[in-house]
Amino acid sequence: MPLALPASQNGSTNDSGGRPAGREDETVIDRKKILGFVVAAALAACDDGVGLTDGTATVRGSVEATSEPAPASEGPASSSPSAAPGPDAQTVAVVQVAASGSLTELATASVRADGSFEVRGIPAGRADLAVVAYANGQAVGSALIHETSRAGAVIVVAPIDHETSVEAGAYAQVRASGEGGSSSELALLVQLRGTSAAAVAASEAEIDAVAAGYLAASHAMTSAYATVGASLSAATRAQVLAQAAIQFAADRHAGASASAAHAAFTEAALAAYTSAGARLEQSVIASAAAASTFDAALFGQSSARTDLVAQAVRLNLEAREQLATELATSAEASLGNAIRMVLAQARLSLALDGLLDLRAIVEGTADAAAEAAVEAAVAIVAPGASAAVESEVRARAEAAVEAARLEARLQSASTAQAAASAVAGYRAAVRAAVDSMIAAAGSTSVSADVVTDLFIAACGSAHIR
Repeated sequence: MPLALPASQNGSTNDSGGRPAGREDETVIDRKKILGFVVAAALAACDDGVGLTDGTATVRGSVEATSEPAPASEGPASSSPSAAPGPDAQTVAVVQVAASGSLTELATASVRADGSFEVRGIPAGRADLAVVAYANGQAVGSALIHETSRAGAVIVVAPIDHETSVEAGAYAQVRASGEGGSSSELALLVQLRGTSAAAVAASEAEIDAVAAGYLAASHAMTSAYATVGASLSAATRAQVLAQAAIQFAADRHAGASASAAHAAFTEAALAAYTSAGARLEQSVIASAAAASTFDAALFGQSSARTDLVAQAVRLNLEAREQLATELATSAEASLGNAIRMVLAQARLSLALDGLLDLRAIVEGTADAAAEAAVEAAVAIVAPGASAAVESEVRARAEAAVEAARLEARLQSASTAQAAASAVAGYRAAVRAAVDSMIAAAGSTSVSADVVTDLFIAACGSAHIR
């Protein structure tokens, strides 16, 4: 269900201008901007606060799709989804989401005929904001605002649609839980389109499941990072992700497709994690733990489980591909390139609309990457070796990729503690198996650390039920 104010607070309007966000197209995000996201985040962290609390800000956006509120006699969970155009929403309100999950209205405006709106007079210095769209006084959609209001600032939000309504509704539940989490990370991990998005947006129970699943994933990511030696708390991730989330909303507002904007957001998130001190192989492990736990939390609780988990899987896949690409410039380039090609193909499969079988994609990718890794590893570790030596190296390479199959370790990772236990000792086990493979060849020219990380890139996937 969309975020909603008490009935006594949602009726006021004030006419104002605005500009439409433009219809969704296949706009490609310039990936060179990603470094700018990280730099901007660092600058924001050092901001002196001037202009933060005096004056007012303006919020601009548009309404693309809404959920029809149910008749009062039917209760909130019976709302039916609809792809209503923006003009069906008559007013919007910028609200602040309190720690209790309750909403405080800050300013309102009318929705123009083209679906656009501009809300003026938002007090500066307010965080945890959202914008709620109303039709006939009933909340029909909402979207998160990922930045603190500043005097004189013009803030743009992603077009209000079913996905943004799910995120905003889930974030209110996250706030009420008191368990941490951030709007930026929630938006990073949730990408939901089409009929699944409409169905989830219309159901209070589904939105509650998204909130619980996100919190489980966030806690698992924190625990996994800590277990593998990276100090990347939820608060730190929220701080470094903030600018990327703001840019994501700006890209969507400017007309970028959801898939293009999410792809850029995913890359920017990994760059931000790296800037905060996490190595890529650590992000592979932590993202796999988060996706596995997200999936476990949603199992039996959401009709859109695989669609909801797909974005967390994309984050893991992007981290693995980046790791393989980074190491493909080393002496083990042929191994890195072989793995990267498999992962790139999987990324394209996950980018297609109408995801068919997430589990099959995840497992098939791991199988194909493992096979490619074995063949390439034998070629670089035992070039020109005798048949007997090559056979032994191949057997140990196969054992090494089996050790690298993180999915097998994460089968029971339904909590943060279980995820942390699953990843404990993981890299050491892969390294020991790689050492055994290299020893069988008698090779001294191959880097065991590089091969270990490449095997992790190949097989460091989540467990999907």
